[in-house]
Amino acid sequence: MNLSLEEASGRSGVRSEFLLALEQHDLDALPTVGYGLGYVRAYARVLGLDTDQAVADFKRDSAVPFDLDRPDQPHFVPKTRVRLPRGSIPALGVVVAVVMLGTWYGVQLETAAAPSTDTVGSDPSNVASAAPLPDTVLTVRATAPSWVSIQDPRGRRIVNRVFVTGESWQMDRGQPYVLDVRDSGAVELLIGERSLGPLGTPGTPMNDIDLSAIR
Repeated sequence: MNLSLEEASGRSGVRSEFLLALEQHDLDALPTVGYGLGYVRAYARVLGLDTDQAVADFKRDSAVPFDLDRPDQPHFVPKTRVRLPRGSIPALGVVVAVVMLGTWYGVQLETAAAPSTDTVGSDPSNVASAAPLPDTVLTVRATAPSWVSIQDPRGRRIVNRVFVTGESWQMDRGQPYVLDVRDSGAVELLIGERSLGPLGTPGTPMNDIDLSAIR
């Protein structure tokens, strides 16, 4: 895509040194693997890749244990040291370049996909033209990377992953959805365009938040 790491950093909101760590598969240069998963999702979105598949590939390639269902320990994911065989980094770079080139041409031939109805990314170019949200809409938005879990009225877990900075989820007010967050200081609620502020203090988990009771 002819993007420098600095340009990709500006578009994704992820610092360039962390993008470099992803490119070089250097897990020790990342704050935690939990943050790394959020960075992978944000980077994949900028590159036009399938974000869920990119995260799944990162977990597999890094031998990351799925330990994100522990809301009692903010941002807790054990770090795993991975030693790659000699010569694997250049080979991986060639594969990544081919995949990116194929993705780029594919994007040129297809209309850009509409954003998911469940989550909304932080694309500044779309914010200015978007109509103001009515007060009937409740938004859950991450102001910093944090694990977020949401259950629907039937008790099904419809969201269960790390949100990157600016990522959000919306619902019509009054519906009995239940919210769990690992870092309540990194998640805020909005009614329409009005922010209610962070759910709690930084680093503090919160569970069983009844979103139908938010006023």
